[in-house]
Order: sequence, then C-alpha cells, then structure tokens
Amino acid sequence: MGRRASGLLYADTPRDAPVSGVGPLNARTPPADGRQVLPHARPNPFTRAATFLCAVVVLGCALAPVAVAATDAPDPPDPDAYRSLALEVSRNTKRIADLGTQIDQSNARIASLDGAIGFTQQRLDATRAEIARYRGIVRSRAAFMYTHLHSPQEVLDIHHIEDVAPGKQYVRAAATADVDTMDALTRTAQQFSAHLGDLQASRQQEQSNLDALVSAKTALQTVTARQQKQLDDAGNITIMGDAELTPDQITAWFQARGTHYQLSGDTTIADLAAMFIEEGAAEHVRGDIAFAQSILETGSFAHALDNNYGGIGACDSCSGEIAFPTPRDGVRGQIQMLRNYADPTSRAANLANPPSPPIYGSDPVASAVAYDTFFAKGRVPTWNLMGNGNWATAPEYAPKVLGIYFDMLAFAAHRT
Repeated sequence: MGRRASGLLYADTPRDAPVSGVGPLNARTPPADGRQVLPHARPNPFTRAATFLCAVVVLGCALAPVAVAATDAPDPPDPDAYRSLALEVSRNTKRIADLGTQIDQSNARIASLDGAIGFTQQRLDATRAEIARYRGIVRSRAAFMYTHLHSPQEVLDIHHIEDVAPGKQYVRAAATADVDTMDALTRTAQQFSAHLGDLQASRQQEQSNLDALVSAKTALQTVTARQQKQLDDAGNITIMGDAELTPDQITAWFQARGTHYQLSGDTTIADLAAMFIEEGAAEHVRGDIAFAQSILETGSFAHALDNNYGGIGACDSCSGEIAFPTPRDGVRGQIQMLRNYADPTSRAANLANPPSPPIYGSDPVASAVAYDTFFAKGRVPTWNLMGNGNWATAPEYAPKVLGIYFDMLAFAAHRT
C-alpha cells in the first residue's frame, strides 16, 4: 500500500517483553459446563516451523525441550528464537548490502589505480624513449667530438680560424649539458618506476581486499539464504483459515503483559479480541494473527482512538491515516483487506459485509469496483510474504507479526 515501514515496533518496546511458555499447542480451555473438548484434528501449522527453528545452528538458539504426550500436538515455535532468527536475517541482509557497497567502492578504487598505473606507465615509457633518443644524440656528439675535436683538420670544420677555441668550449659545454640532461631523465624515469611500483602494490592490496569482500559476501549470502528459508518455512502460515486462539486466550495474553492501551469509547481488549475472531470467521481470515498484526501496528493499542488497527492509509508522505467510525468498522476493514491480499477469488459480492466505506468509498457500486480491482488481490496467501511492499515496506514486517503471534500461542499453551 506504499505504507510506512512500521509505527511502534513490538520487539523494540520494553513494555512488550514476551511472556514465554510451553505446553500442548492444540489444547483448549475447557468450557464452563465441564464438557471435554478434543484437540483439532486438522494438521498443526507450526509443526514444521518448530522443526526449522530448532535447526538454527548459526544463531545457537533452540527451542526449549518439552515432553509431549503421544496424543498432543508439538509445541509452537519459541517466539524468542523466531524473533532472533528474523533479527539475524535482517542484520545479515544489511551486512550484505554494506558489503555490496564496499565491493563497489573497492572496484572503483581498482579502476582508479588501473588508470593511474596506465598513465604512469605511459610517462615511464615516454621518459625511457626520451632517454634512448637522447642517448643516441650523446653518442653522435661524442663520436663527432672524438673524430674532430683533436683532429689536425679541426680547422677545416670551423668557418673561421679564430672560432676554433670557442668551438672547443661549445662542444665541452654541450657534453656537460648532455650529462645533466641524461641524469635528469634517469631520475625522472626512476621516480616514475618507483611510483608505478607503489601503484601496483596498492592495486594488488586492493585486489586482495576485494577478493576478501566478495568471499565474505558470498558466504554471508549462503548463510542468509539458508536462514531465510528457515524463516519462510516457519512463517509459511496462511492468512486465510480458522483462528487457533480464542478471544479469552488473546485477552489473557494481552492482560498478562500489563500494557496500557487506549481504545475509543468503552471498548475493552476483550471486546476487541472478540471482534477480531468474529470478523475473521466471517471472511475465513485468521483473526488471531490479525490481532497480532494490530499489536505491531498500534504499539499495543497505545493510542488507537481512530479505530484503525492496521495502519491502513498510513504512509511515509501522508499526514494521517484512515479513521473508522467504530472499533468493529476498523476490525472489519482490516480483515477485508487481509482477505483481498490473500484470496484471489475475493469479490465484494462474496464478502460477509459490504466493502468498508472508509477504505473503498461510500458509493456501493464504486466501492465494489475498488474492492474487486485491488492491485495485490491474491498476491499474498501466506504471512511470510507480508512486508517488502505488501501491506508494509519493512522487510522484517512479517517476522515481527509472527513473533508476536508465536508469543500468544506459547502463552496460551503454557496456561493450558
């Protein structure tokens, strides 16, 4: 939605420290009348997540050992391990980007050194060519001096007899100048040669540095790809489906954290949790994870008086976000939008309620068209695809939401 990276981040807020715990995942609080309730028969979506999180050797993190009865489902992933893995992936991704920048800079330095080496080599070659040329001149002059300067016929080489003595002086001066010029050219060549050596040594060092950077980036990319797969497999939880948690379990988890919240009117967390489960069930969207998403988006409902619990309409360049008339309207709009992201068959006609007016407009026909033509319809069937431009821009958006959700699951399992 072009939305901001996130508002208040759950994992970064001290008051949101997770309440950890373990126990049977599918256990449910017995109803008040004492009837026995059997666990869900459908496969547990977190079995594979727990397996993958246990394999995070790179981070040195592991799930707490638990004894599970033969009839019990496996425990949910440790939320701390999941968040640690997500944080490590985020850090590694940044390191890879930094290494990419350093590699680009190193390549630029090598290119600059190659240019300087080429220029210095040209100057050196030109100087050596000048030395060779001048050496030929000196040899010719020396041969002339040897042949004519002390010859009896030297007078024949001078136009006037009185010019013989000055001629000798000229030849001697020219010879001295030749020596000085050759010395200067030789020193220049030596300087160019020394500078060329320094440049080549710097180039060799820079190439070694570049090779090390490329090697480090390649190794980190390999590790991060493996970690990302573990994270994706753990977060491969569908947006559509039945909630695993009840409103009472959600409420108990929230209250145990002792977090201050502000909801409009006389709405309580228990009321809100019930709305998420009810509205989620109406659209077959997992309302318990949508509640976890709202924890992230609102900073645990610290100031949610506009009834917007999903950050809908908020963006980096926007002055505000969409306000909903009632808490249920806010929950309904969020649930409908989640379904639009996840369900390619979602249409206004098959919604349990008309499309949310604050989001899609008050005109029934126009709002139906807006809902039916949503640009990302069905593009995000699982939570691990959220973020990176889907609902939020932050790449760590989904891991943060799921980290909160796993915390809720662990709390409910521990209490049971």
